[in-house]
Amino acid sequence: MVITDPRPGARARPARSRSLGRGVIVLAGAALLAAGWLALDFLGRPDVEVARIPEGGRMPRAVIDPAGAVHVIYFEGVMSGGDLLHVARAASGTGWTEPVRVNSDRKSAIGMGPMDGGHVALDGAGRLHAVWFQTNPARIFYTRSAPGGAAFEPQRILWQEDHRIEAAPSVAAGGDGRVYVFWHAGAGQDADRAVYMTASEDGGDTFGPARRVSKAGEGACGCCSMAALADGSGAVHVSYRSARENVRRDQRLLVSGDAGRTFEDRPIDEWKIGACPVTTTTLSAAPGAARVAWETAGRVFYAPVDRLDAPVEPGGEIRFRRKNPVVAVNSRGDTLLAWGDGSGLRAGGTLHWRLFDAGGRPLGEQGSDTSVPSGSAPWAVVKPDDSFLLLF
Repeated sequence: MVITDPRPGARARPARSRSLGRGVIVLAGAALLAAGWLALDFLGRPDVEVARIPEGGRMPRAVIDPAGAVHVIYFEGVMSGGDLLHVARAASGTGWTEPVRVNSDRKSAIGMGPMDGGHVALDGAGRLHAVWFQTNPARIFYTRSAPGGAAFEPQRILWQEDHRIEAAPSVAAGGDGRVYVFWHAGAGQDADRAVYMTASEDGGDTFGPARRVSKAGEGACGCCSMAALADGSGAVHVSYRSARENVRRDQRLLVSGDAGRTFEDRPIDEWKIGACPVTTTTLSAAPGAARVAWETAGRVFYAPVDRLDAPVEPGGEIRFRRKNPVVAVNSRGDTLLAWGDGSGLRAGGTLHWRLFDAGGRPLGEQGSDTSVPSGSAPWAVVKPDDSFLLLF
């Protein structure tokens, strides 16, 4: 595992970690085998590279294109209004490109904390799609990368109403040309809010009318973000936190098998609390079934979307509140779960992560290295060689 300096051309440096070095692991494994022991599971453990986004950036969201290049969108500026910037690095590189502004109207993005910022998705044609929001008036914005990928089109307003928006929208894109944008809003209490969707069938050229997709009566927790994931088969998943009766702040999963025409609203995890806990959630494509990660009462979990009754929780000491979990899964089913362990709602906390095999069994010890900037959260992607890139 290495930590990467974000400066162009900078070299990777060893991370401060309690994990054994690869050479030591190999020698130890050989010694055990010579003594008649079985091979150790962690000999095949995938690498985790930890990298800082450009200095001053917060709330990274990243995707990897078919060539292995990493694309990151992050927030920079003051909480009430800042910009979204895009950087990239080649599959074999360690330095970021010069930042390119995503929003065409300056300071039109909100950056209070990890529930804000921008969300990004990559379609089957290699095009980036980004969404974010603004308050006063409440607006949902969308843009996509221009042909050639060097810039972004002028931002568009997808939705504007006299409703309250307090957390970022989420975007998903499949390989079939469809683009989905989700958000939650409402004019009254959290119990009266709902999850809405607008979709494009032509790669983002046009979007249909917004419509409600969450179950009536479930509500939506105002300052809790959501996550969306789509594939080319018509499967769409959306993780969100409900607010039934203003105290049932349960994590829930919207599932569609018909390209967003209908949704089933399934429970993930219950949490009875009479206030918004300000949480985030993530989804990751995976062999067999996607994975969803979430927080409940200061603990973080992940589970396959077809086995929500079998959540996986990392062990170890919980010093403060575990929050802002991010999950990523490689082609073998190895899973990286990362989070921040911090004392406040906006505190980024100490970065932690743990690896699991396809069956949810821990691979090696838990990683812990550095502090996440205030108001930010980590993000993770899988590199072409099945290793992981953890960004903060």
